[in-house]
Amino acid sequence: MAGGYVPPHARRGKNASSSASTTIASPTLDAFERELRAASKRISRAETAEEGLALYARTLENLRAFVASSSPDERGDEARVSLANAALEYAGEIMRVERRKALSTTTRADEARTKERAISCAQDALRAFEGLSGSPLEKANGVATALSRIVELGGGGDNAAEVSATLARAVEMYDYCATSIENSQAHEDVMPAVWNCADARLKVAEHRAETGDVDGASTSYRESFSLYERACGFCDANRGDDLSGLLYDWGCSLTSYALFLAQSLDASEDAVRIADAAVEKLRAAGQFAIGDVGALNALGDAYQTKAEILSRFDDAAPAVDNLRLAICEAYDVALKLNSTELNSTIGRGEAHMALAALFRRSGDHARADEASDTAWKAYDKALKLGDKNDPGTCEERFEVVYNAACAANRAGQRDAARHLLSQLLLCDGTTQEAIDND
Repeated sequence: MAGGYVPPHARRGKNASSSASTTIASPTLDAFERELRAASKRISRAETAEEGLALYARTLENLRAFVASSSPDERGDEARVSLANAALEYAGEIMRVERRKALSTTTRADEARTKERAISCAQDALRAFEGLSGSPLEKANGVATALSRIVELGGGGDNAAEVSATLARAVEMYDYCATSIENSQAHEDVMPAVWNCADARLKVAEHRAETGDVDGASTSYRESFSLYERACGFCDANRGDDLSGLLYDWGCSLTSYALFLAQSLDASEDAVRIADAAVEKLRAAGQFAIGDVGALNALGDAYQTKAEILSRFDDAAPAVDNLRLAICEAYDVALKLNSTELNSTIGRGEAHMALAALFRRSGDHARADEASDTAWKAYDKALKLGDKNDPGTCEERFEVVYNAACAANRAGQRDAARHLLSQLLLCDGTTQEAIDND
């Protein structure tokens, strides 16, 4: 799936903020905040991104020095929270800037180095939150936020036990926050607190699925769904609660579960039912946020997931129908809103490639060729698009280029396919053996 869910504590958008944010009263901290905002503006523009990162790094270092000299009281806590939030923001910014660079022979190594820097920043944030001496609730929420970000950035690597321990601690902290807030009768804060608990359980479920813990993954998935439903019960649109975002995360978690059921348990019929539930949630998310291309792309991914599951059956027609829904109801609608949206363009290419495979399987070579040609045009467009936000990890980008080469080959564009594959080989994005076996 392109994209995927982003938890509320990590989301950036017009209705979002860091879950560990605080009001900065000190003039000195105000000055730091102004410098950080100025740096962020420069980072957002490609032509000044490196300059913005340098300014952010200098300001962050000065803020660290300020925190080191701060007293362990409420005023010192303000500085520590400011440092933690800035460190988490910087971790995200350096990863986004790195991923916007053109693919090259050093891309994988460059991204690995940047990821280590980002993880180090998130660990700095964790230490800052752990150093809070005031509100236990603010401390727990901040610690959970930092732990979650460390895992998102790849902290722990292939050490499954370390990742599991990090996630377990994040779950414990989020659960403490949700229980404390609910007991305090602060109803306006219960929904996002329970939402965080659901997202944390989902991370645990997906990690357990990756490590082969099928029973543990199943339990964590079910716990996350129960929490999403509970969070929805606390949602109040009149209060400005982000119901669309909650439904988006819920829907994406169901899509993830549908794939898990199909791949790990070979439970195709149950997987189709869960994929239908994902579609329902993501349709609703789009209705509450008209024009949100993220919700539309996630809807397209859910339809594609359902089609992938249905393609296991002898009758290809239901799978074809769902791929067409992914294109017409999701990706094409998103592209009408923003004709240069990268994930929608890639999604359209993926769906047409899947259609071509199904038509070819049923012997309809004319429609297979037509779908292949459309897929190549979509991928060709995607390769020429930039993405000012985050086009994905190098591995995800390598996969897009490889799929584009496959689409070009199927569409009869042999020279384009050879060129793309040769570039991938130079960048170490694939191997000759993988190409020969495909």
